[in-house]
Amino acid sequence: MKFTLNKTALLLLACSLPSHADNFSAKRAGQGFTAITQDFTAAISNPALLSKYDNDDDLYFSLNLGVMGADEFDVIDTGENIADNIDILEQDIDNIANVPVEDLPAYIDGLNQQVDVIAADLTTIDNKLVNARGGFNVQVIIPNKYFSFGMFANQYGRIGVAADYDQADEQTMRDAIDTGNLNTDDLNSEALGVGYSVAEAGLMFGYQAINHVNYELSVGAKLKYQRLDLFYNRISVTDFDDDEFDLTDDDNLTDETGTNVDLGMYAAWGDKRQWHFALVANNLLDQSVSLASQNLSFALDTTATAGLSYQNDWLTLATEIDLTDREHFEELTASKYASVGMELRLYEHMQFRLGARTDLNDNDADIYTVGLGLSPWDVVSFDIAGFTGDNDNVGAALQIGVKI
Repeated sequence: MKFTLNKTALLLLACSLPSHADNFSAKRAGQGFTAITQDFTAAISNPALLSKYDNDDDLYFSLNLGVMGADEFDVIDTGENIADNIDILEQDIDNIANVPVEDLPAYIDGLNQQVDVIAADLTTIDNKLVNARGGFNVQVIIPNKYFSFGMFANQYGRIGVAADYDQADEQTMRDAIDTGNLNTDDLNSEALGVGYSVAEAGLMFGYQAINHVNYELSVGAKLKYQRLDLFYNRISVTDFDDDEFDLTDDDNLTDETGTNVDLGMYAAWGDKRQWHFALVANNLLDQSVSLASQNLSFALDTTATAGLSYQNDWLTLATEIDLTDREHFEELTASKYASVGMELRLYEHMQFRLGARTDLNDNDADIYTVGLGLSPWDVVSFDIAGFTGDNDNVGAALQIGVKI
């Protein structure tokens, strides 16, 4: 049986799948997801930063991992309990023939109580949402005074799951008690999963175009190969388990590949270069992927972000704002973010970070972040970040870096 993603499901998933191109750098995440005015270690967010390095920096490597999720209504655990309870109900109904006649009324009453529990749990999670997002990136940077460059790989994605309770299932289970046979294929309650992944790898370049006594200006570019994956699955609630949403199943997956370009600009001014401004344009070539059978499309459109920060020897205050909407499902409203963050540098080799991000389109949850960094001898760096927000959103990011 073929299902079509209807408008109701799209409206549900609008809350769980507002998309955004997060690279899960722990430095960036801990500082309210602000990064485009940092230094060359954040070049994956703005390639123009490749020119912002110290003279003794010859090579930099970093690895970043991050996850975030929200299951405000315990959809996953409740759904798994429902699947288990339906299996038990099926077995107990099959056992009716073995129950002595004098015990049959009490046994039937117990079966109906099982149906009450299952129906109540289904009602609890009906139209409720759970979502998860994650990201990974790695970069190798070689800065120099002539032409800094680097290599990178980046992946980010998100999946949302919504439960859909068919109230006729309660009567189907009660009828099965009367007939002594429950065919779980007759139950129509379902779990729907929709998600996307963006994977990219390429080269980035940065060049200091102007170095004036009062200001400096750098430009940069990223050339990358991209793959967009769009995922869709719909399963019976009797099979409700997060393992059932198989991202590797070709029947539920469609993808598109292509090349793309990001551009960045960075400027610094002031007597101590304490003021910083950056502008980044990502994905200058629009990309999209569609799942025709479900009338579902994911668009990776050109986006632009501006950032401003104040930096001195011990403090950074930063803000960023999206000038355009983020990439999104074409059927849904896109997100557009504004962020603020700070970094306090303690004892030369320790950093403490705080930040917050809001969606100007009121589509995604507000996020509050905190982070800690250790960089002994400015050679090895360890950074962690935690974030939380509305609708029980929680997440964490980890970054490991090495300077040579």
